[in-house]
Order: sequence, then C-alpha cells, then structure tokens
Amino acid sequence: MRSKFLHFLRLCLPLILLAVYHRPTFAAIRPSFALDYCAWHATHAVLVEVTPKDGVFIVLESWTGELQPGDRLIVPELQPALGAMPISLNPKRTDFFAPDESGISEQIPRQPVGSRMVLFLKRERGSEASPTPANTESGEKWRPADFSNEMRTSVVWIDSGYLYGFQQVMNPGPSVLTRLDTSLQKMKDRVTEINRIHRELVEVVSIGNSGARAEGLKPYVRSEVYEAQRLALNELGKCGPAAVGTIRGMLNDPAFGDEAAELVKAFVEAGGEAVGEELTSRLQQELAFWEATAPLLSQGWWNQDPSPHAPLRDRYSQTLELILGLERTRYTPALTTAKNLGNLWRSLPQLNDPSGLNQMAEECDKLIEHLRAN
Repeated sequence: MRSKFLHFLRLCLPLILLAVYHRPTFAAIRPSFALDYCAWHATHAVLVEVTPKDGVFIVLESWTGELQPGDRLIVPELQPALGAMPISLNPKRTDFFAPDESGISEQIPRQPVGSRMVLFLKRERGSEASPTPANTESGEKWRPADFSNEMRTSVVWIDSGYLYGFQQVMNPGPSVLTRLDTSLQKMKDRVTEINRIHRELVEVVSIGNSGARAEGLKPYVRSEVYEAQRLALNELGKCGPAAVGTIRGMLNDPAFGDEAAELVKAFVEAGGEAVGEELTSRLQQELAFWEATAPLLSQGWWNQDPSPHAPLRDRYSQTLELILGLERTRYTPALTTAKNLGNLWRSLPQLNDPSGLNQMAEECDKLIEHLRAN
C-alpha cells in the first residue's frame, strides 16, 4: 500500500510546482489527516475510548509509546462544541462536494460514551510522564502529531465500524469529517510498519562510519514512506565526502530517477567544491537533452502531464538543481555550459515562459555572475 501522506503530497505536487513556477493565486490548502505523517511523528499512537467527560479518554491499546490500557488521557482540544452531533446523526449529503451550509461536518463530533478513537500525539516538551500511569491529569500535556499542528487532524473517529478523519476534499474549501478508505486493522498494521522503518532508520543514522552510514541510507531513499525518504536524503548530505560514491551510484541508476533532483542536493552537500567538475559534466548532459527535446515542445508543456514525477518536470528540477549546486561550488569551467544553457532557454518561448519557467535562465545568469566574480 502506498503511503497515504506520500499520496497526499503527490496529489498536491502539481499545485506546489505551479505555485513555484507559475505564481498564480491559490486558495489555502487546509489541514488534512495524513496517516503516515502522524504515525511517523507521534510519540504516542493509541486506541482510546470516549468517557462521559468531554476531552477525557481511556487507553484501550497502545500502538506507539509507553501508555498502557487503562491509562487516562486529557486532550482539551478534542472537546466537542456546544450543539455538536455524533457521526451517526450528521446530515446525509447527496452531493459530497457541495458546501455544508450547516457547518456540522467541520465540527469535532460528540460521540457516544464507549465509542473508540485513534489519537496520534506528541508529548509536550517539559511535560513529564504521570507518576500514576492510570491518571495523566497530573500535568502531562499533549500536542498533535499532524503536519499542520492541529489536533482534529491528528485523530481518527470510529463509528459503526467505519473510520473518519478531517480532510480537505476540495480546494478552496474547509477540512470536513470524511469517511476514510481503510479499516482499523489496516491502520494499525500501517502504524506498526512505519514504527519498524523508523526504528531501522534511526539505527542507520547512528552508524559512526560515514561511508557505511551512506550505504545504509541508500535503500530508504526510495522508501514508500515519505518521511523515511526525506530523512534518508537529508542525512546523506551530512555523511560528507565518504558518501559521494554512494550518491553518484544512485544518480547513475535509472531506478533513482524520481529522486535525482534531491540526490543532486545531497551530492553537493556531501562533496562540496570537489564535485564541481562532475556537476559540470552532468549539466552538459542536461544541455544536450534540452537542445534535442525543447524545439519539439509546445507552449504550455509543463501542464500537459500533471502526473506524479512527470518526466519533463523531473528533468527540469534536476537541471535546476545542478545549476544551484554549481553556484555553491563556484567551479569556473562551468561558465561556458551555463552560458549555452541560458542562451538556449531564452531562444525558445516554450522554455522561457515568463509565468515561471524562465527561472532556469535567471539562475544561469546568477551562476555566470558568480563564476565571473571568481
């Protein structure tokens, strides 16, 4: 099963890229529950039971962390508002994408006592574990594990065997309580799997030998868990020169094509000025690609394939990262290639689109300026 969070990001990727390169005005992206992200960042993931007291829950199962069945959690942010209704009484909407004029779908539901929920929480810094495990009212405070730092999107409600979470189903539009396409057992299994990957990666990051650490990180660069992939890529660059060979191998391997742009970043961080010559050689290859490909592109090619990791978009990102990397390394022999790429980009309107794609030519100019100043 593909990562829910990764799937969410890939759905948003066209918007993110367009926002960067085409600069239109977009409505805000609202918080949405993302299982993988919450599972990765939660210090405590627990199945709980609703009690008669609003915002107070009893732990039934502990999936992550040291809480035990019977422990009591207090989460004031999950107190339902006055007039909130249980999920079973929420108005049935015939048009799911039509606005909910009542606003009920935007509210935390008031579930019956004994109902179950899954909470993804982080213990607040400075908050100590309760000395009496069965009662966390003694000062333990919780924060949401969600990306947006919002409690209601760090929770899953269970009603009649179905799972519900807050998600933004349309943009523009609010976050609304939505039935999730999974089961409780599948969710628990996914959390268990993410916990396993997280533990493994923490062990890899702790390896003292930089070369061995880089090799250990390599399998996680293509992880289906986005947070694992991001951590692996960030740590690769920190491995220093010992990681250069490992990263080079991935850049040369088509299996890592989707990650090429991020790998270029790690390559530059790890190798520094020593990889300037190789960056230039790779930029020359990119120049040859665009010289052969660009004349055949039509205006608006960027939007013709909005799929995740569209080949031309990925290629653009990789080329741009090479230019940015050369700005850092200041490898003077790259001057001619930078000039030729900038000239090519400006010569073709389908490349030098002023709505954003002209960033490539602008970065070439910056690189040329840096290199001439050396």
